[in-house]
Amino acid sequence: MTAYADLQVSIIDELPLGRKPVTTFAMSQSRREEILQKIKNHCASGQQVYWVCTLIEESEFLQNQTAEETYQLLIQNLPSLNIGLIHGRMKTDQKESIMQQFKNAKLNILVSTTVIEVGVNVPNATLMVIEDADRLGLAQLHQLRGRVGRGGKEGYCYFMVTDKERLTDNARRRLLAL
Repeated sequence: MTAYADLQVSIIDELPLGRKPVTTFAMSQSRREEILQKIKNHCASGQQVYWVCTLIEESEFLQNQTAEETYQLLIQNLPSLNIGLIHGRMKTDQKESIMQQFKNAKLNILVSTTVIEVGVNVPNATLMVIEDADRLGLAQLHQLRGRVGRGGKEGYCYFMVTDKERLTDNARRRLLAL
């Protein structure tokens, strides 16, 4: 349509005014304790965190960290922080309520599936952890990472992978591109 019809092309070649690039790391899930400590320090400074999982609950086919498991893990390991859980199987009013709590800084950490990919703006959220990031596509990783660092403070994104040595070449290239 761009070549033969009346569709115009827009090129976005710079960040919005005031936004800084998001510092991105790929880390093995074996370094989870290190991430938990970073989150604790991050929240102590008044900032908020997204923790994104690819699954809501356990699957007999995939051995991925789920949102429900992560939510429980964070409650156990970070008892002084307020943690919320949001995913696509929740009712709309329940999702809106949890999202509003996060926007209003009533929650330090929001554990979610990729439902937060587009249209979510919480300027105080400056750190994101994405579980099993090697399973997601380039566009989806880019959209998720764009949720942090929106308020003028530097953003950080940690791509958690099961085992860096077992990454496929495609997954490795996707993560390196970001």
